Amino acid sequence: MEALVAAGVRFILIGGLAVGVHGAVRATRDMDIVPDPDPPNLERLAALLLRLEAQQIGVDADLLPHQATDPEGLAAGGSFQLATVHGQLDVLQESHVIPSFAALAADAIEIDWRGHRIRVCSLAQLREMKLAADRPLDRLDLEALDAAHGRD
Repeated sequence: MEALVAAGVRFILIGGLAVGVHGAVRATRDMDIVPDPDPPNLERLAALLLRLEAQQIGVDADLLPHQATDPEGLAAGGSFQLATVHGQLDVLQESHVIPSFAALAADAIEIDWRGHRIRVCSLAQLREMKLAADRPLDRLDLEALDAAHGRD
């Protein structure tokens, strides 16, 4: 997260780290973000991913139509699971499970992280994404969030 902040990349934190922010702390192997799709922001993100030696996980990168290290590839709207020198980063963009950056930003919360303001998806948006994904881990996250906050 520090590298993203230092590079001036605007993003919304989602996924397991957002679950923790909302009171249901659990282990996670990655950081999930939804970047602001503004072209200069995607240029900063692509440049940072190059510096972090980002490599697509689980597929033959030569067969992918777009690369996360290319601003135009990011602008195409794809999502990327990346191994970086700092660990796994999932760059996710609008899909049937993930709302648009604008929708997430509309009710995101801000937290203080090492002296920086970080935007995190709202509890309501997080629950909606977990319901839509409906994987076993998502169902466990929903149970933990319900235990922490009750059902809304």
